[in-house]
Amino acid sequence: MKKLLTLGLSITTAFAVLLLSGCAGVTAKKDTPMASYNKLIVRSINWSETATDKISGDETKEFVAAQPKLQGMFKEEFSKYVQKLGYFENVEYSDSMSEANALILEPRIASLDPGIRWVMPGMATYMGVLKTSDGKVVAKYTAKRTVGRPVYSSMMGAIETLISELGEDAASNIHQATL
Repeated sequence: MKKLLTLGLSITTAFAVLLLSGCAGVTAKKDTPMASYNKLIVRSINWSETATDKISGDETKEFVAAQPKLQGMFKEEFSKYVQKLGYFENVEYSDSMSEANALILEPRIASLDPGIRWVMPGMATYMGVLKTSDGKVVAKYTAKRTVGRPVYSSMMGAIETLISELGEDAASNIHQATL
């Protein structure tokens, strides 16, 4: 009976340690630059700031035409994950003037490379800048994503995957923002 109790206590302790260590990866809101803000306003991506050296010719036209769709894909994935962190009670997507008590996120895709089929994976770098309503930078953070380019993948297919997954990374990494 004593061995059974000891085993049960050991299993319970191990489970508790695993559970708590899983929560340790996300910084508490009070320890971040977002501590005094309950509302986040997310701006649209400014595509003119994106380095797209590997996209040329007709692909450039296709990329420009797809930017509204890519913005929506980024927003959709960002929305799924930002609420799970619990930092903000309200998340709004707007380019209009903002409220004084809201934090503004300016998402930027710093670089975008769709890769080469079977040869080189696609890569993208995200930079998030958090500002107050008067334009003061509160914090910055980054995320990187790499995706494989199977033989059947188009350039836009790789870009769509990169942007969508960067939306998840942008939301999931916001707790790492520092000045």
